[in-house]
Amino acid sequence: MSFNAIILAAGQGKRMHSDLPKVCHEVMGRPMVLHVYHQLKKADPSASICVVIGHGREEVKKCFKGLDVSFAVQEQQLGTGHAVQQALNSPWGGKIGKAPVLVLSGDTPLITSEAIQAIAGEKLGKTVVRMLTTHLDNPTGYGRVIRKGKSVKAVVEQKDASPAQQKIREVNTGVYLFDSAFLRANINLINNRNSQSEFYLPDVLGIAVKKQKPVEGVIYSESRDLSGVNNPWELSLANQVMAGRINRGHAMNGVFFIDPGEVWIDIDVEIASGTKIEPNVILRGKTVIGSRVHLKAGTIIADSRVDSDASLGPYAHIRPESHVGKGAKIGNFVELKKARIGEKTAISHLSYIGDAIVGSLVNIGCGFVTCNYDGKSKHQTIIEDEVFMGSDCQVIAPLKVGLGAYVASGSTLTKDVPAGSLAIARTRQENKLDYAKKFKKGS
Repeated sequence: MSFNAIILAAGQGKRMHSDLPKVCHEVMGRPMVLHVYHQLKKADPSASICVVIGHGREEVKKCFKGLDVSFAVQEQQLGTGHAVQQALNSPWGGKIGKAPVLVLSGDTPLITSEAIQAIAGEKLGKTVVRMLTTHLDNPTGYGRVIRKGKSVKAVVEQKDASPAQQKIREVNTGVYLFDSAFLRANINLINNRNSQSEFYLPDVLGIAVKKQKPVEGVIYSESRDLSGVNNPWELSLANQVMAGRINRGHAMNGVFFIDPGEVWIDIDVEIASGTKIEPNVILRGKTVIGSRVHLKAGTIIADSRVDSDASLGPYAHIRPESHVGKGAKIGNFVELKKARIGEKTAISHLSYIGDAIVGSLVNIGCGFVTCNYDGKSKHQTIIEDEVFMGSDCQVIAPLKVGLGAYVASGSTLTKDVPAGSLAIARTRQENKLDYAKKFKKGS
């Protein structure tokens, strides 16, 4: 069934101890409010979505850059009912037609399209409000669902609940599907006569009950999927759950984990089958990993590409805009930044390569450094195919090492090396016989 949707994203989230709006905090590389958006679009690609914003509105808007959403501003945070009023009174509300209106919170990053389908998958019929509920062992802080048989009669907020009502384990998840005509006709009838002096959206349910209109409660068993994030601890738990989902998805597609609980992969990362991932690997942003890649322990890759059959780590650090070619070897304690590494090139250990293009079949010895920054600007290093770079070398960019050149260990290059040449750029060794005895006497 098609629906319109309102995402409530105006709350300040003071308990996050951060100036960043709560819904902008990331869960596995994606702002939590975007997780909600993508699951809505998965459930109904045609859904028209309005995001209610308030505190930090410009930051929230940035989260949706390039996406098809409308915004409604809630200048004062006067409750969820007030937020829905702003959406319905906005230009978005004037053009959504008669389709049902789904309302949910922007701070529920674990919500799934399956949960959304549970409430919005079937037509409302005579029902004017359908709400998603779940059972919690510890319902503290949640609105309690008051039923009479199968019908929902009320939702009572924690601070307004009697001792008997506080024992109820069925809770309101904050996800509702409204008949649009009923919602428009009754949203302005709610009041703020409660302990918080706020306009509660669940009060619309009470209005429906008084008017003897059907209110349906759909119990969803996976309560974790509906968990909200209100503080840094809950954010860390959401990351943990999302990480497990992501890793399981990759494993089912042919990625091999030694210990998936010790690997962190952002949601937009792509990994081909046959890749092996050791513990403590972190893959960030829009990283793309080819097939049969071996990512060894402690490797970190951000917004980069690794082609098939490459080997990285342990403890390699691949910074953004890097590209590791097919069959290349990036060894322990190697750092790349905006570097392109050719096929079957080996950079086995203890090197930094930044702003560089390195060809195929290149061998770079231990302790190699591209000196790419002069204090004002970054400069590029080009190392062509089949170069042999000795250990403990530096190149002062901009500089080019030609095809098949050899560079002697310990060299500091300040000018281009022609193809097929041997470059030696170090001081001549001088041995002073018996001189070491003078140092020993003086110690």
